[in-house]
Amino acid sequence: MDKRTLIKNVSVAFLAQGVSMLLSIVQSLIVPKLLGTEQYGYWQLFIFYIGYVGFFHLGLNDGVYLIKGGQSRDKIDRRSVNSQFVFALSFQLVMAVVIVAIAVLGGFGPEREFVIVCTGIFLVIQNAATYLTFLLQAMNETRLSSYSSIVERLSFLVPLLLLLTGRIHAFEPYVISYIFSSVVQLGFCLYLLRDFTKSGILAPSQAAREGIQSIRVGIKLMLANIASQLVLGIARFAIDATWGIKTFGELSLALSMVNFFLAFVSQASMVLFPALRQSSAQSAKHFYTVARDAMGLAFPAVYLLYQPMTWLLGLWLPQYAHSFVFFIYLMPLCVFDSKMNITCTTFFKVRREEAVLFRINACIALLSALGTFLGTSIFHSIYVIIGSVVLAIIIRSLYSESYLNRAIGVPPTSIGIWELVLTGAFVTMTILLPPLVATTAYLLFYVAFLVANGNCVQSTYKALRT
Repeated sequence: MDKRTLIKNVSVAFLAQGVSMLLSIVQSLIVPKLLGTEQYGYWQLFIFYIGYVGFFHLGLNDGVYLIKGGQSRDKIDRRSVNSQFVFALSFQLVMAVVIVAIAVLGGFGPEREFVIVCTGIFLVIQNAATYLTFLLQAMNETRLSSYSSIVERLSFLVPLLLLLTGRIHAFEPYVISYIFSSVVQLGFCLYLLRDFTKSGILAPSQAAREGIQSIRVGIKLMLANIASQLVLGIARFAIDATWGIKTFGELSLALSMVNFFLAFVSQASMVLFPALRQSSAQSAKHFYTVARDAMGLAFPAVYLLYQPMTWLLGLWLPQYAHSFVFFIYLMPLCVFDSKMNITCTTFFKVRREEAVLFRINACIALLSALGTFLGTSIFHSIYVIIGSVVLAIIIRSLYSESYLNRAIGVPPTSIGIWELVLTGAFVTMTILLPPLVATTAYLLFYVAFLVANGNCVQSTYKALRT
């Protein structure tokens, strides 16, 4: 693994995510203050729905990503890639037309109809852009992929600031601006890959055959990703249906804050996959061990951000203050979901064990669905739903790590148990103690954890420096 190239790629990826985080801060802190709870709820409903548009490429994007991963631009079959791109556009256009027709004829009400129609339009544009960014990542041109993300984020930031300056209180212009930013990203990616679009296309029958082959390879990873999204998605669907759009918006605000951290650290996984595909088994094994231990030691520190974050949010968005308690139960996602995305999911893909990843995510989604059913039908409690979802995600992370420890051949570590203890301590202290006392107590607890694992801290630090 070329460490210098890897560091450059990771740096650019984090720069891209930094721009995205800036926009997310504006989006998550200023938009709800201006729109109000109901209009903000519909905006969040659009953001929620478009999270599932990846289902409609049927895994073709993932298949190309897996098949072409590690191939350089001068060796990759451009005509094949371009032909599959056209094939994907064709069948997704048909799907989008069906979605728009259902929205218009379904009697959902004007706001939801608008959201669903825009989701159908966004589906075609975003999946096309994602295909091209996946191609860049597969060729280990992750810096260009990161640049496309920066272009997309800035293309939304400009109209967003205009809408905020004009104090537009309807959610529809924000949705249109979001779609516009995806169009700009697609155009930018087409320019970066113009040598592919100029290479011509195969006969339709051959393009379809190769596209179907990519779908066969990628559908397991696509289904694994969808199942992963459904772990939280099922709960959000149920909360929208049971408690209404306002409560959905309040929960979505809390989730968007947590997603700042998740999205930022997930940039590492984008860079790691093509680099690890080009690495030796021994190098990948060493990286897995170091990454696992480093994140296990560092990520529990994120719990220290809870009190200052909710205090600042309370000053800015007092109308949402009663929903900040959601953060207590959602913060563990920053620890366990981040580890899952960076190490476990990445190594499942590197080892081409998408089927295993799918089975794990599907089982966890079913567990989440069971908890959601109990929360809505038996206990009538949002907290039961959130608690069951977070518990499911913790189980997924711990099981996946245990599986990979055995598969890769590395010894297990006690840090996973410590993560559970630290998480339990954070939740208990935050609920029972005054804010300053809870933060101080957890800080002491975390320092004690580092001291107790001093040998692991030293060895991990040395490994990261070499």
